[in-house]
Amino acid sequence: MGETEFAVPPRPDWRALIAGAGLDERELRAACRRRRYARGETIFHEGDPASALHLLDVGHVEIRLTTLRGDVSIIDVLGPGDTFGEQALIQDDLERAASVTAIGKVETLSLDKVRFRALQESSPAVDHFLLLVISNRLRDTTRQLLEARFLPAEQRLYRCLDRLAAHFDDSPDGFIPLTQADVASMSGTTRSTANRVLRQAERHGVIDIGRSRIRVTDLAALRRRAVEV
Repeated sequence: MGETEFAVPPRPDWRALIAGAGLDERELRAACRRRRYARGETIFHEGDPASALHLLDVGHVEIRLTTLRGDVSIIDVLGPGDTFGEQALIQDDLERAASVTAIGKVETLSLDKVRFRALQESSPAVDHFLLLVISNRLRDTTRQLLEARFLPAEQRLYRCLDRLAAHFDDSPDGFIPLTQADVASMSGTTRSTANRVLRQAERHGVIDIGRSRIRVTDLAALRRRAVEV
């Protein structure tokens, strides 16, 4: 597998979805409000009233939800070009299904229901854009479900690291600012299994594990493991 290939295809950028919908990006940006969040700041909590779609423009966020056992687990990390909170524009009186927290400095373009409905009147293509956002969210959820059902824990971990490496490829020090426990949670495996697999990958020179962070040192080897385990 070549270094330029992904074991996990990257998610479409919301700017590409705007173009695919035939929507004027300037018009959409004008309807949004730029929101800025500091590192560690919660954008919204699980159970909060859902009021707006967020287009992630700068920085990274983590998505956390409460499990059936009452634990809070990280299920995904999103980066520039991703979207979250789209269901707020579809259904009234909806509560947030998960909590979203800024990993570092974050900026989003927030589109609330009032501005969305006004935009629908002037530019019907915004409905097509929202459908594309939802369609890609469903495709991503289906992929995650298939991985959880049919891939071994080791391969899920490597595929998770591949996605994270792509998210943080512009990090100054090259590190993914997540713990081994976070990666285990995102991969749907136990912490002990994650620790064993990650330590083995470190011994083989694939990754470097630091305090509350991980750095991929051999991306080609990581991606081979992501598809060959």
